[in-house]
Amino acid sequence: MSKKGIGSLILASTALVAGAAATVAIKHHVDSNRIIEKVKNVLGDDQKVIGTWVEPLYQRVNVDGESTWGIVGGVTTLDEDDVSQYHFIADAMSGELLNIKKI
Repeated sequence: MSKKGIGSLILASTALVAGAAATVAIKHHVDSNRIIEKVKNVLGDDQKVIGTWVEPLYQRVNVDGESTWGIVGGVTTLDEDDVSQYHFIADAMSGELLNIKKI
């Protein structure tokens, strides 16, 4: 293969990897926002959400002995003068909340 052909192959491979990474990042962002909204609904309207966070990558998680890809994050709420934090795990494929607990 010529140097020009190798250069084209490298450029195409780089573009493919960058495109895939961008797609995963956008999907993670959209999924994360949906899951935060689900967590807010579970907590109820009486909880004022003052902060949220989500890990930047999908993670391999173990919930009830089952290993799956998940989205991990947390929500901080304010109820009168009481600040509370909740951590959650959601299934990365379905968006289903697998676990939410107050810490």
